[in-house]
Amino acid sequence: MKRNTITVLILLFTLHFSTAQSKRELVQEIDGLKTKIQDTEVALAESRQENRIASAKLSAYETQISHLKQTNASLLSNLNGFLEASTKKSENIGSTLESLRQKEIQLRTISDAISHHDSLTLATLTNFKKVLGNELSMSLSHGALAISLPNTMIFGENTKNFKVSEKADMLLSKIASALQAQPELKIEVVSNSNAVETKENKLDNWEISTQQAAAIAKVLQKKYQIDASRIQAKGKSELGFDSIETKTQIIIQPAFYNFFKLVKENIKN
Repeated sequence: MKRNTITVLILLFTLHFSTAQSKRELVQEIDGLKTKIQDTEVALAESRQENRIASAKLSAYETQISHLKQTNASLLSNLNGFLEASTKKSENIGSTLESLRQKEIQLRTISDAISHHDSLTLATLTNFKKVLGNELSMSLSHGALAISLPNTMIFGENTKNFKVSEKADMLLSKIASALQAQPELKIEVVSNSNAVETKENKLDNWEISTQQAAAIAKVLQKKYQIDASRIQAKGKSELGFDSIETKTQIIIQPAFYNFFKLVKENIKN
């Protein structure tokens, strides 16, 4: 009996000691779990904070990217506008340069024509000087050659005479020979008799000058076969060439028509 009691006591003590140990281990495990929970909550809070920071940064980056896209689009638009304006400017400059080039060609053409015309006039003067020598006064005026003959040489001392003298006829033959050699030249016979006194109901200076110019033109046409289409006869009244005088000018003109036609065509273009 006593032996059984001791055995029961030993079993009860063993059971109590084992229960106490298990409880202590359980408390320790709970404390460990609490620590892990706290650590996990701290880590979660840190993670959430980092996530908020990351979200803020992402939003800032997205805003910056949006601004950059807008800026880039604006720059591209400005660049396209600049390129378009530059292209138009280049086209305008090219058009202006082409226009200036055409004008330069036109001016060069006109200048060459003027030089050619002046050369023809000078050559005409040279040719007539060879034919006439120093017998008559010759000069260049307004792009034409003017040969001056005193009316007394052509018509004699009778200032109202319309018949060409033999002396003048010899000079006209020389002039005609030079004109025949250059059929492109135009001839203008201008006579002036403003020194002639006229009375009422008699021939006036207009009529005298015109008939004397016509007389010379007829000699050139009929006697020396100068084409009448090349000749013009004009008379002056009391208003002479330079002063009170009685003289006739035979004005030799190169082909002005072609020259002015060329100038007109270039001005139109």
